[in-house]
Amino acid sequence: MALATIVILETSALVVQMEVITRIRSWLFNHALPVWTEKCMDSRFGGPVESFSLDGDRPFTDAYKRTFVVARQLYVMSHASLLGEKKAGPLADALFEYLRKVCWRGPESGWVHKVTLEGDILDPTADLYDFAFCLFALSWYYRLTENSDALTLAHQTLDIVERDFAHPSGNGYYNQLPANLPRQQNPHMHLMEGLLAFWEVTNDSRAKDMSNRLAALFQRQLFDKAAGAMPEFFDDFLNPIADSTRNHIEAGHQFEWAWILASHQQLSGQDHTDIVRTLVLNAERFGLHETRGWTMNSNKLDTSSQDRGSRTWPNSERIKGWIALHELTGVSPWHAIEQSCETLFGVHLGSSAPRGMWLDTVDEDGKPTCIKIPTSTLYHVFLAFTEVLRIAEGSAPLSSNQDADFNSDSK
Repeated sequence: MALATIVILETSALVVQMEVITRIRSWLFNHALPVWTEKCMDSRFGGPVESFSLDGDRPFTDAYKRTFVVARQLYVMSHASLLGEKKAGPLADALFEYLRKVCWRGPESGWVHKVTLEGDILDPTADLYDFAFCLFALSWYYRLTENSDALTLAHQTLDIVERDFAHPSGNGYYNQLPANLPRQQNPHMHLMEGLLAFWEVTNDSRAKDMSNRLAALFQRQLFDKAAGAMPEFFDDFLNPIADSTRNHIEAGHQFEWAWILASHQQLSGQDHTDIVRTLVLNAERFGLHETRGWTMNSNKLDTSSQDRGSRTWPNSERIKGWIALHELTGVSPWHAIEQSCETLFGVHLGSSAPRGMWLDTVDEDGKPTCIKIPTSTLYHVFLAFTEVLRIAEGSAPLSSNQDADFNSDSK
């Protein structure tokens, strides 16, 4: 190939890359954050709005607020404040106060699963998924504020996880209390995410030890090395449930685990390069729709497609998975970032969605199937997009006031 041709191709690729970065920055700082700093909080009942109507103008008719949604919004506003969003800091303070006053039952019981709009306990279930996101959010809020109450709550959260959720076999944790089946990989994944956030900001030795054990558990029990894939559901001994009608694979979670394991490698020094590569490349192989290009919702245990539709979050997690692989191996993530953004802006975040919001689910034909806009989705998109900006920081002198035509479905 002639040198001039190579230069033209490299220049063209760089232009596309810069367009994607500009588009992401514009959506975050000129659209999403202005909308969510205005609409995040429930002006009538307090706390965050659980979800919105499809026009984005009013809260949906949910009669509850879930603890993990409160925690996810606390994370977003804490991180946004650290990035310089002035309105986000006071919102993070308000979300923290709501989380600890309404969703916390004390150091013996911990976090409830769900409360009424008025703030009464609706579902007292202790759910590891909620505990994991509370730990994650408290870590980010502590990073922002160094609030001693947040630090205390994080330690008390870990006390309960170790004391009450730990499986007697030593292999991982129960999903909920009282314990139920099947056991799941997903709460373990988000617990590790929370532990890494806490370890990074506090250098806490317990968080370090627990995350090291979870990394080992993933490779020993949760990941099927022969298949190169990770099932979602397990029996009490963490053997994968073999019945394909009761188990499946999600490429989005493989991308998510790749990012978490890469983060663990950076903190611990343990080498996860091979398994991160396997997670990402196999998710690419079986998890992408062959014509639509999006990350499908689920696959059967034999990796054949199951739910061929698209949600916002798996496409966001694909971005993080490729960034993880890039940071461990040097391979370029930009083809996957660009393709995921085609889906995100063309299908979920584009002109059919309210400004700064999303149409969360579509079927295989691209037809929206959602009845509301879930607040919980912001965590996925915000984190993926800020990761893109983090790795691009040295290559693009972009300011937050740059705008872009992200509503055009042609991009």
